[in-house]
Amino acid sequence: MWTGQRVLVWGGVGCGERPQLPCGDGAAYAPDTDTWSALPTQGAPSARGWHTAAWTGRGMLVWGGEEPQQARVLGDGARYDVETGTWTPLSGTGAPVARRYHSAVWTGQEWLVWGGSGGAAVDVALRDGAAYSPATDTWRPLASAGAPEARWAHTAVWTGTEMVVFGGLGCGGDGPRYCEAGARYDPQRDAWSPLSMKGAPSPRTGHVAVWSGTRMLVWGGAAAKCGDGGSGACADGAAYDPASDTWTPLRTEGAPSARSGHAGVWTGQSLFIWGGLGGAGAEVALSDGALLVP
Repeated sequence: MWTGQRVLVWGGVGCGERPQLPCGDGAAYAPDTDTWSALPTQGAPSARGWHTAAWTGRGMLVWGGEEPQQARVLGDGARYDVETGTWTPLSGTGAPVARRYHSAVWTGQEWLVWGGSGGAAVDVALRDGAAYSPATDTWRPLASAGAPEARWAHTAVWTGTEMVVFGGLGCGGDGPRYCEAGARYDPQRDAWSPLSMKGAPSPRTGHVAVWSGTRMLVWGGAAAKCGDGGSGACADGAAYDPASDTWTPLRTEGAPSARSGHAGVWTGQSLFIWGGLGGAGAEVALSDGALLVP
């Protein structure tokens, strides 16, 4: 994540001799000097992957995830203070139940954690969440009325006033399905409202979603049916305008090839897409990308 001066990297999987071994370390990259410096490990969260992290303006928050060797879902976390170089545990009182593949967005005052899989079993889709305040080291529950269907591996963006949730897996009572509907959460009112799905991308996961300043841009991912009628990795997307509750298709001319699990960032003017998995069965690692100017 970007702090304004450095990139902070922490955790994940792939450490050690086996690809599923979790990582419990991290480093800070300074682009002005092209150098890395290790983050301290004393007081850091336990090694994990599929967690969430956020930059608050002063430090990094880390919470949740999974210890994959034992398939143990985690419900703890810590905050890293870049000024003091120290880790402090997050309060567990009122925190959400342990989960992975959840979403988490920073509002400027609170960290909104929602959805994911965990609870009684690793693959149980969750429909709850909580807001964490670093100023008071406290959690408060998010309203459940009007929340989207339980899901994991979805996306969420912060618009400046609301959290917008889209896509994911786990919807439906007859087994995990791609999730169709999304919703918006207003922390000031502690209330959810549904998204219009007219013109929205087909239900999917593995997509990217970024906030442009006025719209949420969704692109790529894996779906049972993409915009071109195919299945698997998709090469389409749409822009959601919360002011009008409407979707507009993103143009496909010059778009990258179909992919899922790729990276996507907003540069201030364009959506930068890179990497991911594509090809037959979405199993080919890709090393290309493109810029979309909406």
